[in-house]
Amino acid sequence: MSENLFYDMLSESHRDRRLVCIFRDPSDLRRFAVGYVVAVSPNDYSLQQIDPDGRADGLDIGSIDDIIEIRRESRYARQILLLMENQEIEAEGLDNSGAWKGSPNPESCLEDVLRLALADKMVVNILLTTGDDELRFYGLVREVTPTHIKIDVLTDDGEPDGTSAIRIDEIAGLQVNTRDERRVALLHRHRMHLYL
Repeated sequence: MSENLFYDMLSESHRDRRLVCIFRDPSDLRRFAVGYVVAVSPNDYSLQQIDPDGRADGLDIGSIDDIIEIRRESRYARQILLLMENQEIEAEGLDNSGAWKGSPNPESCLEDVLRLALADKMVVNILLTTGDDELRFYGLVREVTPTHIKIDVLTDDGEPDGTSAIRIDEIAGLQVNTRDERRVALLHRHRMHLYL
């Protein structure tokens, strides 16, 4: 056991393929992400999210330092498992569905997923936090270095909105391939048709 109980619990959940609920929002303790841990490093984790209907809903990458609470085997998690079973979704096979192509124990889950997003040209949703301020935006990763990323920013409706360089250590959260990112990607790919 390490001194970081969150890391230990995420590692156990990954090893045992157990559904977890992760709370990260100190301003709203009723909000949490539900899913299967597909990778964990000493600093961050990747979660195959499950939506309230029991369907896989992309990846959520977060910092272990931002976690407030982790729950396993809660009533809500049991309800999600029941919904998944009812839909004939195999809980054991979720992370083998192609959503996770990285290492299960990377040095950094965040860097791993940024490189995956770059290679697969996937829209990402980045959360930046500075003090009390938070900024969320969509984009396409264009370059990843050990310290920075270059990203083509997209609006909520898929329109290009400039290019930014961001320090990786300023990224507080990242989502890939959830319903929101898939929607923005679709609008971005077909934006010319929207104006005809």
